[in-house]
Amino acid sequence: MTDALYDIRKDQYPTALRELLRHENDLTNHRIMWLLIGQGFIANAFLTTNGSVTVKFGLQVVGILLALSAFVMLYKSYQARGYIEYLGNRAKEGTLAEEYLPLMGWPRKRMAGWRTEFWVCPWIRKADDALEPWSFLPVLFIFMWTTGLIHSQWTLGATPAVLLAVALTFVILSVYCVVVVHYQMKAEERSVS
Repeated sequence: MTDALYDIRKDQYPTALRELLRHENDLTNHRIMWLLIGQGFIANAFLTTNGSVTVKFGLQVVGILLALSAFVMLYKSYQARGYIEYLGNRAKEGTLAEEYLPLMGWPRKRMAGWRTEFWVCPWIRKADDALEPWSFLPVLFIFMWTTGLIHSQWTLGATPAVLLAVALTFVILSVYCVVVVHYQMKAEERSVS
């Protein structure tokens, strides 16, 4: 077969994947800025609201939902970057089939088992990634708004409110990651068979 049948020649796959990775990095940066600006607006509204408990409660819930929404987008971008890196390694080896060369960072059809090569577990590549801004900032905002919500709604002291908020934040985000990756891996297995 000739290269004329393909959109991109095989020797150009690494270059195309680098461009996809660059695009995914740009998306991550834009999403982090969106999160910071949105949280700033909500925090400003929260601090300038004069004593209305209902409005403050609503703003706390919106703050949590905004941070959770950002985490979902940033987590998908994190996975896309990991998948593109995996594909880049396959392209450098010359083993990447064109059907797996994505048009965007997180294609519906993915190679099964791509996480097993260099991820410590299916939902995170390495432990210190949890301290990266894509992960840390949404977690911090969810924790802060949850602490404020618990403290304002229940008659708990500061320490129990903080500990409960830490536990809730960890459980919510961990369960999200585990469930999402579980269903993604099932879909990857179906696409292979």
